[in-house]
Amino acid sequence: MKSLRMLVFLAVAAVAVVFLFPLYVAVLMALKSAKQTFDSFYALPSSLDLTNFVHAWDTSKYPTAILNSVIITVLSVLLILIISALSGYAIARGNKPLYSFFFLLFLSGMMVPFQVTMLPLYQLGKSLDMLNNYWGIVLIYGGFGVQSGVLFFTGFVRGISREIEEAARIDGCSTPGIFIRIVMPLLKPVTATVLVLNALYIWNDFLLPLLYLQDKDFRTIPLQQYFFFGQYSSDLNLAFAYAVMGLIPIIVFFLFMQRFIIKGIAAGAIKG
Repeated sequence: MKSLRMLVFLAVAAVAVVFLFPLYVAVLMALKSAKQTFDSFYALPSSLDLTNFVHAWDTSKYPTAILNSVIITVLSVLLILIISALSGYAIARGNKPLYSFFFLLFLSGMMVPFQVTMLPLYQLGKSLDMLNNYWGIVLIYGGFGVQSGVLFFTGFVRGISREIEEAARIDGCSTPGIFIRIVMPLLKPVTATVLVLNALYIWNDFLLPLLYLQDKDFRTIPLQQYFFFGQYSSDLNLAFAYAVMGLIPIIVFFLFMQRFIIKGIAAGAIKG
């Protein structure tokens, strides 16, 4: 038994090293000068030098990029949560075939790869003046996010006892009141799961901002990083400093929210 645990530990440690090694290289490059990198690529820096971060901040429009990422991520996630929670509750509690049809309609959207819809989405955005603004890309993210969100919320609501809602209805509570006062507090685990998964995806997404946000004033962190790497491709230390700056907010967010997503997955497994 101990030998099996040791093998599992070694396997997990090996996978962790593989995944963390690129992050180690990125941080290492960001903290070293070009001369130190040339002398020894993988060696630790001789001293802590934040010059690359200061220069990247001054030349990369980082405050604008991170503000754009925050606005787009927050608005998109709020839209996804509202629509997914309402739709999931209606589908889970509806008995008519129409509700099952809508559920299958949401699920069918998950089977279509984003690459297939790229050109139609660009043409749609161009014709409806959705390019280079917040509302266009937020609506697109909302449309993609509610597909998996409805799946999560529907499955979770089906695991909630109907007797609780029926007792509230007998006491005179309306359907919106039941949803807000009774059901929503019970949906905290799955809400946190949907929030984290979509926030991580939207924050790190590159393809959709590349299609919709070519204007410098609306570029997100991944998109601005792409142009920054192209402009400063000869100065890798500076480029990696910007990459690390873009990673810090989402890493902090994930570390703060990881206990909620673990609870959500565990609760969903128990209810399933």
